[in-house]
Amino acid sequence: MKTQIDKNFLENVESFTERKLHHKSFIQKLIDETNKYHLIDKFEELAFTGKYVNGLMRAIKIGQANPDVTNLKEIKEDLIKNMEKVIALIKEITVAVDSETYNEINVRYFDLSKNQFNNLVQLVDDLDQVKKYLNHLKRS
Repeated sequence: MKTQIDKNFLENVESFTERKLHHKSFIQKLIDETNKYHLIDKFEELAFTGKYVNGLMRAIKIGQANPDVTNLKEIKEDLIKNMEKVIALIKEITVAVDSETYNEINVRYFDLSKNQFNNLVQLVDDLDQVKKYLNHLKRS
């Protein structure tokens, strides 16, 4: 990918995936920080990890309904590890934001009550869409 993410990137993601992003403004903030501090590799890793986490959540949902699935415990452990990685990557990308913005991010995504967990799950779903578009760009 390039060293900067275009200003219309998220509109292109929504157009390509034919889905509205749940947390578009926050992802735009991540993109702004990515561009500002040249963290494109971190952003791509975040998108990849988000897509992977989304796949793990689908596997758990399917596995819970299927008694033949015997590795559900390992999948859940992998999910926890990678959710922690998503949080760590977001923290790395947003390390230089002002304290008010950082507190908003903390309250919205990191204080893992049920509401924050749901926000994080939606964000991971958005990142899955971003990764699909990034893959499309790489193939074009």
